[in-house]
Amino acid sequence: MSATTFAVTFARAGVTTQCRPDEFILNAGETAGVALPYSCREGACGTCKSKLVSGQVQMNHKGGIRQREIDRGLILICCSHPLSDLVIEEAGARTGS
Repeated sequence: MSATTFAVTFARAGVTTQCRPDEFILNAGETAGVALPYSCREGACGTCKSKLVSGQVQMNHKGGIRQREIDRGLILICCSHPLSDLVIEEAGARTGS
């Protein structure tokens, strides 16, 4: 039986939220009130580049990240879907209000 949502923890903001497998991590963070950096929302610019501390994602980017960065555990949260529970060390995040 597969999970209908995955827990996503934004480590710097100290926020954990739920994310559907068909939802982008950026969207889940915004819904939870985490102010995350982004620009293009399609994986081309690299603004939302974040460290994947644990878990697995499906990322479909458009050149905004290099293979060597992916090899170091970086992801683009605007074009990544969770495949498991995640811990993300997000770039420049703060809690929004």
